[in-house]
Amino acid sequence: SSGINAEWPLRPGITKLIVMGVCHDFPGDVSKGKPVKENPGSSDPVTLVDGTNSTIWNGNSETSWFEINLKRICALDNIEFFWVDGAKPENVKVVYKVGSGQDAQKLGEDPFEKVPLSMDCGTTVRVEMFGGNAALKGVKACGISHTAKNILKMKVSNAYKDFYNVEMFLYTSINNMTYED
Repeated sequence: SSGINAEWPLRPGITKLIVMGVCHDFPGDVSKGKPVKENPGSSDPVTLVDGTNSTIWNGNSETSWFEINLKRICALDNIEFFWVDGAKPENVKVVYKVGSGQDAQKLGEDPFEKVPLSMDCGTTVRVEMFGGNAALKGVKACGISHTAKNILKMKVSNAYKDFYNVEMFLYTSINNMTYED
């Protein structure tokens, strides 16, 4: 005998375990191929987000800027700059915002290779450069892109976590929605 005194049926324990949540991806390039606006007189801004280092964008001004439309709400981890040798500005400011909301700003520190953005959310990223004639091989805004459905699921999960049946009904309704993200 093993010394375990177990009678059948055993006492009931956990009979069903459900793990709820929204899958979170790892940060990646959320700017590749997205639309870009730039200061007048600069070269083609598409070269900034084309994913290659063989094309070059020139700001052609002491004060240059470009703005990337991320087309979704993104939790932004950082923005990386790939400068042409010796062609970086004296100062870099990164401005990002969700929709028409309030701007969040982050000043870059020399050598301006990567500016941390603390996973704050944004739908646009604007980079303002002051002093010197900036030239970039590319730029990469790294973060996690969220669909409207996933944002809605996160909100439902937080609001109805104590009401499982309501939460499941809303999840099913959200999954059955058709829309253009």
